[in-house]
This record gives sequence, C-alpha cells and structure tokens, in this order.
Amino acid sequence: ADFCRKDAASKMLVEDGKTSGYSSGLFIKAAVFAAGFARRRGKRPEFLNCSRSSSSRAVQLQAAVESAVLVTVDIKADRTDDFLQAMEIDVKGSRDVEKDPGCLRFDLLRDREDPNKFVFYEVYQDDEAAAFHKTTAHYKAWADFKASGGVANQSVVKVETASISGDWAFQVEPSGSEPTASAVLVTVEIKEDRVDDFLKAMEIDVKGSRDEKADPGCCRFDLLRLRDEPNKFVFYEVYKDDEAAAFHKTTDHYKAWADFKSTGGVASQEVAKVETASIPGAWAFQP
Repeated sequence: ADFCRKDAASKMLVEDGKTSGYSSGLFIKAAVFAAGFARRRGKRPEFLNCSRSSSSRAVQLQAAVESAVLVTVDIKADRTDDFLQAMEIDVKGSRDVEKDPGCLRFDLLRDREDPNKFVFYEVYQDDEAAAFHKTTAHYKAWADFKASGGVANQSVVKVETASISGDWAFQVEPSGSEPTASAVLVTVEIKEDRVDDFLKAMEIDVKGSRDEKADPGCCRFDLLRLRDEPNKFVFYEVYKDDEAAAFHKTTDHYKAWADFKSTGGVASQEVAKVETASIPGAWAFQP
C-alpha cells in the first residue's frame, strides 16, 4: 500500500453503510466535526465532493478547525521513557471517539535535532471540546507526568483554520499508515498588506501537495493560523522521507509559495524539523 494512502480507493468510502479507509471511529469524529461546524455557520450539515459509482460513494468531508494547539515541551533526559509511556495513553485515548469525541487529531512529534524536545499537535472541534479533553482519564496520564517534574519547560501556540476562507487549510484525507521520518513545522510572519496574496499562493501549494500524482511523497499539509496573531501562520508538512520532502520543492505548486516569498511578503520564517519514526510503537502519528 502507498505510504501516504492518498489514492481514491483509500479515502473515506461508504459501502453498504460501512466505512473503509478511515476507522469507523475517525469517520464518526469527522462527521460530527463537519456537522457541528456547518451548524455554527448557519448551514445544513452535508457531505461535500462526493463521487458516485454503482456500488459505492467516496465521501470527502470539508471542514475547518476552530480550536487547535501546538504544545512544545522539553523533557528532562532521564524522564523521556516515562514521558512516552504517559503520552501513549493520552494520544491513544484522545483518538477514541467514545472517550474524547471532540478531539479530531493528536500527533506527537519529536524534534530531529533535540531528541528531548517534543511537539503535540492537537485538533479539536471547538474550545468546549478542548476543555473536555482536559477532564479525561487519558489526559490525566500527561498531567500526572507533568506534575512529577519531568517537564523542563513548555510553550503553547493556539491555532485555527476557520478564518481561512474555502475550508481547504485542514486536511481531511488520510495522512498515512506508517510513522514519518520527515516532517516540518514552518512558522511564518506575513506582512499585513500581503496576507491575501499569501493565502492565494498557499491554497495552490496546499492543494497540490495533497495530490498524489503531483506530490506522491507528501502525506499531510495543514496551514494553521495563530489565533492571537493573524499575520502568523504555521505549515504542518509531513513527508514519507527526506527525498520526498526534497521532491516537493521541485513541484509547480511549491513554486507558488516560493514565488510569493521572493516578492518580499514574508517578514520572518522559522523551521522546526520533526519526526515520529524514533518513537516506539508506531502510535505517535495519526493515520
């Protein structure tokens, strides 16, 4: 099977009332998310971009994220094993639709240059769902570890995609079936008068990156906007490997971003290289 599982056959399929591609739990979470988001916009919940055949319907849910966080933690070197044990409980529980229905995604990422630094990428239906997450038993595993003194420092960045028009910024297709050895979190500050141009360029880049034929090694690409600083954005890009990441930079869709950057619209940029392949158990990256 393709590493990134972006082919049409592996997307969310509804056949005879059952789902394949995603687990049924993830399908339910996505459906609840899309329906709730549509209602808050005053629209009727619906499935969009449905292709039909005589035997099946491929359903791609379009939705936007109102509440997400990037939590960066430095873990004391002698506590990393304890941390990973606690986070496995938190991450797996967060993805359980019965235990944490408003949590739509939870990836645990490890810094490639500093193995004691990690980033949580958590996506929730809304702030209420994020608050509920902190009442769960699986969250307590992380909270108890933190209370034990294993965290050297922590920072939180609140992000969203709901303010980006078009509902394309958050990927709803499956992300991959294996851990990733090559991913990046790119934080950019865009000049205020260039934000519209930036979003036009990024829509081309993001959509092209998710096209299996155009960019087969790109497994995920989310464009996130800081909730407190609307001119700051984070690219969350996941690749099969470094070769795939290098190929991405040769594509026409990447050129849309590169051309925008060359015009001087970017005030600052920082890149954090991350991965999940070194975390035992293959649970850190959500399919």
